[in-house]
Amino acid sequence: MKISDGSLPAGTMLSSRQNLAKEYGVALSTAQQAVANLIADGILETYDRKGTFVTQRKKSEQNGFNHTNESVERPSPQSKVVRFSPATEVLPQTSAKLGIVATARIDPNLPNDVGGLWARQAIRSMEQVFAAEGGRTQYLDRYPDHLGPYERGFDDINAISFTDAIDSVLANGANALVIVGLCDARDLSDAVVAAVDIDRIPTVYLSWHEIPPPLAQIYYDNRYAGYQAARHLLHAGYRKLVFFAPFSGTWLTERIEGARYAVRHAGLSDDVLKVYPSEPAPGIYYHDHTHELTLAAAEQAIKDGWMFTGSDTEEPWGILAPNDHTAFSILEAAAEKNRTPGSHFGLIGFDDDLRSCSAGLTTIRPPVEAMGEEAAKMLLRALNGERTRSQLRLRSNIIPRASTWRKVKTSLFGPGLEGGI
Repeated sequence: MKISDGSLPAGTMLSSRQNLAKEYGVALSTAQQAVANLIADGILETYDRKGTFVTQRKKSEQNGFNHTNESVERPSPQSKVVRFSPATEVLPQTSAKLGIVATARIDPNLPNDVGGLWARQAIRSMEQVFAAEGGRTQYLDRYPDHLGPYERGFDDINAISFTDAIDSVLANGANALVIVGLCDARDLSDAVVAAVDIDRIPTVYLSWHEIPPPLAQIYYDNRYAGYQAARHLLHAGYRKLVFFAPFSGTWLTERIEGARYAVRHAGLSDDVLKVYPSEPAPGIYYHDHTHELTLAAAEQAIKDGWMFTGSDTEEPWGILAPNDHTAFSILEAAAEKNRTPGSHFGLIGFDDDLRSCSAGLTTIRPPVEAMGEEAAKMLLRALNGERTRSQLRLRSNIIPRASTWRKVKTSLFGPGLEGGI
């Protein structure tokens, strides 16, 4: 060994793991594990932004001898442990660093910001998987206080530029990179490709919509989410559906398309699903003003005879809200008319807002934790030299709650019985 025979004296900086793997003709993961073991034994030490160096230990200690009377406990190499699903999967161990950059601000002081909530959940999940296999993570906040106050949405005026943020985490020793673009309508994949040598640095983009190649991507299927929502209402017995669309957005269009598929696959007429208004308003969704916009639209829908006409003699509507935030506005408008979900109408939202559980709102939960988990797994395999898929589309999960329960006058067990889904 070059360290023990003095070829690499104390203070010498070690070559990169990739170069070591080539020099000794081994897999990258083998070189990474060997270096990790030497660091654990105190023979090597690593410093962020500098590299890995041979320590200033005595030669006798480097040869494994210790002349004191104290026994020296060596940490044993970590065993490969089965973690997460599927249960038989064993991930490669690594000593690499994962750099994490978000396209928009993640503000823990805004608990109702779904985009920030999703990003935090995905990041925590990927950190857990990466750390469990011996890796480290670094999140770079593009909105430090010294650059000025954060305004709103995707305002990048008082932020570190996206390219500079990527350059910073790579300069700080990141071996892999994750771009978190959840709830961000922009596509920054071109900027990523321009800033990163993706053939050398494994990179994954997390998004809620499909992006063009060549970046590896994990994204959330909005069409299937709409399909799930409509199918749930149909299974619950609602035969008049309305998708409330008081604003526009590609994600909303995709959810409406998915709902239409569910109606067709149920063998029903396309007329079973209405969209109100028939043409979405030109404005796009924005959290700060959408409550007033949705509340006014819901009140107008009531006047027009939509959504809340259900009674003992009328078939109730099953309402699909664009997301949970707008569903709360619909509930407010319904309460003013003494209409209750489950009796006079059914209501389902999307996103599983933190308030949805206490409100009893049925919702479609996005697979954000799974997205973070799969991103970490994909990068671990890439760091191990394995060929990985370039695109992974994940499906959401339905969380049934009281807002879609309904009383039925007849059932398989006879008339007069109550049931709910």
